[in-house]
Amino acid sequence: MEDSWWVANLKALESRPQRLEALITMNTTIAKDAALSRQIIERLLTTAELYDCANSAADSHVPKDQAVDVTLELLGHCLDQLAMDTADEQLPSLLRRGLTHQNPALRALVLARLLKELRRQLVAGQVRTLPNNELIFLILDELKQPDTEGTSLAINILSIVLVQRLSDADVQAKLVHLLQQNEIVRCCAYELAVVLAKESAATLSAVKFILDAALSELDNDDVLLQASVMELLVPLAKQNHGLSYMERRRVLDIISTRVQSIEEHPLEALLIPSIMKFFGKIAAYQPLKIIAGYPHMLACLFQQLQSEDESILPTAMDTLANLASTPQGKMLLHLHFNAAVEESFKIYGSYTKKLSAPIKERLLNSLDVIYEVETPPTKELNAILKSWYECFAGGAHANVIMDLINTPFPDLQMAALALLKTICKYDWGIVALKNTGGAVEFLLSRQRDLHRNIKYIKWQIMEILSASAEFSPTETVRFTAYVNEGPYHVQADLDIATEPQGNA
Repeated sequence: MEDSWWVANLKALESRPQRLEALITMNTTIAKDAALSRQIIERLLTTAELYDCANSAADSHVPKDQAVDVTLELLGHCLDQLAMDTADEQLPSLLRRGLTHQNPALRALVLARLLKELRRQLVAGQVRTLPNNELIFLILDELKQPDTEGTSLAINILSIVLVQRLSDADVQAKLVHLLQQNEIVRCCAYELAVVLAKESAATLSAVKFILDAALSELDNDDVLLQASVMELLVPLAKQNHGLSYMERRRVLDIISTRVQSIEEHPLEALLIPSIMKFFGKIAAYQPLKIIAGYPHMLACLFQQLQSEDESILPTAMDTLANLASTPQGKMLLHLHFNAAVEESFKIYGSYTKKLSAPIKERLLNSLDVIYEVETPPTKELNAILKSWYECFAGGAHANVIMDLINTPFPDLQMAALALLKTICKYDWGIVALKNTGGAVEFLLSRQRDLHRNIKYIKWQIMEILSASAEFSPTETVRFTAYVNEGPYHVQADLDIATEPQGNA
């Protein structure tokens, strides 16, 4: 189409009765033409009337949702055809209207296309150098918007491009300005700083002023804000330079003292689940630091696990799973807290009989994390896990798990079967299953009313059993036949037809 055709249709947007027809016409055309000139793309991306059509304000002449949807689709086609070169000085002016628009869906659309291009550059091994700060400032402004899809997109973009200009005084000033906003915006800045700081000690140093501001929030009276900041700080401990920074600032010590001072400050009891989650997640990266270094935190955790309080048990169960998620974590727990772990597993066994179905499911999922190992465990670790399991099950059998499989709750059934599958990766787990009356028969059954996912997990377990030496040749043949038939095999019904006898 000639440039004049596009000018005429864009002009038609000024007339509300003609607006929808013009939008549909342009959208249909651009969808078919994948080679529009740069001039036309620039005209479309800089026309104010087109962006007005993306506003969700009511319009008596145009069906609101349809007009907005067509506009977003049209602008999406424009962005797809734009050579989004981040080194291009014109790019910020072409994206400005979209990045500053009141419709969050449009802002997210532009951000998503920009992130896609930056990730392409990352894969290619070279992120183009930005000519100035204009684009960075536009993206940083997204963090001041209400929390939307655009927030995470903006943080992902900034994690790629901001490293180029972190030392720039104007960029630093813009970041400081974010720290002067409300707590939601500040938390976005903290999240961005953690993402950047993870990359290297140098970038951590450049955003240290933001991290320091985050740590100051831990003295805030707002429990929810403190919990949010703790959650944001966790990934920092994954890298040694990040953990070193946290140790220098005594972050772990400061947070752990909250647990010890609950009697003096009862309101801080509300923080305990968040503190447990914080230490548990860090323990997944740094088990020695947490398990050996903060015994009173572990003592508090085991106390929570015995509480029967369904409001705190899920977090406590997840925390124990994080502590024991690595081979080192399991060994350290055995070394320092084995009696408490065994007692907790016994309590878990009792919980399967009296707590609500969602908590039972969370319990099973946490056990699955503990027993899932990437590499075969050592002989010592294998013995430890066997001992813990028998504390949970009350012996070398799987009756507790089978009882949960036989409940009427599909999600609970799947969680129980998933744990059984994980347990069967150990020889002692297969023996426990073998020792459980009715377990093998249930796995071999072809019940038609079972959920599709349950049938698949059953089939996976049979695949493990068919390769085990614990069963007789006859049983192994049956298991192999089941596996070969597939997870969703349906046995044919044998109907014996009889003809009615005629009168003699």
